[in-house]
Amino acid sequence: MTKKLYILIFIGIILGVFLCVELKAQQDAQFTQFAYTQQYFNPAIVGAKLETNFSFTHRNQWLSYQPSFDNGGAPATQLLTFNTALPKYKSGIGVHILNDRLGALNNLEVQLSYGYHVQLGKDRKLSFGLRAGMYAVTIDGSALRFRQPNDPYAAIAGKETSLKPDFAAGIYYQTPKFFAGATLNHLNQAGFNFGEGIKGQTLARSMYIMSGYVFEIEPDKWSLTPIALLKSTNFKVFSVEAGGLLTYNKKFTFGTTYRHEESVNAIVSVDFQRKTIKNIIHNMRVGYAFDYIIGGQSAKQPTSHEITLSYQMPVKMPLPPSIIRSPRFRY
Repeated sequence: MTKKLYILIFIGIILGVFLCVELKAQQDAQFTQFAYTQQYFNPAIVGAKLETNFSFTHRNQWLSYQPSFDNGGAPATQLLTFNTALPKYKSGIGVHILNDRLGALNNLEVQLSYGYHVQLGKDRKLSFGLRAGMYAVTIDGSALRFRQPNDPYAAIAGKETSLKPDFAAGIYYQTPKFFAGATLNHLNQAGFNFGEGIKGQTLARSMYIMSGYVFEIEPDKWSLTPIALLKSTNFKVFSVEAGGLLTYNKKFTFGTTYRHEESVNAIVSVDFQRKTIKNIIHNMRVGYAFDYIIGGQSAKQPTSHEITLSYQMPVKMPLPPSIIRSPRFRY
């Protein structure tokens, strides 16, 4: 009965995702391999698995795109993450650094995440997460061209940076085969100002809902994981991604996803495992994603590329309290 319930929840999320109205907008960075970059989307996931994880992702969007003037170039994003479980405290901590270049704008964020985990049963866990950090927006005035000479941004001659705090909160539920999480990002809606009274962008509150379910086609050999991600800005602007990952022998993964009205994507990854002398398993994953753009090709280039490198190793579990023996008694 529990398995059917998880499947129904996942199907409900999928249907809800595709019934949403799609409006084109991109405030935060996007990643095709969102199944492997969940820490960026949800702080509650840090420490949810009893491991230490390092990850780096590089994304080139619309490769070979050239602007009509100057050298603005195509969007490019780098994401560096670290998180580790703290089983003694039923929690985990993590940090991520994101650099997102968008023409004359460059967004840089450094965020610290904390997750607290509640064991609901042998295989079920509910996690709560908080994130706090700094968000910096840099604008290069020399890369801008203005239609109106009195545009306030014309007063910015070179590069200027505005730095503000940023906060997020999330919740995450997982079993060995099912996971679902939700996040509210940019809770304080930080606003950025440049020069003397020049108002820049304001970070609108965004929401992420992500879910997946692992179907064992052939136990310990073939498995299929449908996944879905819904992104919303101010609960008005929506972006949808959904697809599936097929895994063989817990090592090779092939998959495809669809970003509504934007791209069809292919994903491939390989896991390399190494056992230490004490039979502790360390895992390194190499992942690659290819996006074929189907929406707005006249203003873009048709392909985007993304590579992810990650390394996982188990954390040391706390030892049980030692027995204090009294010298007054024999044993």
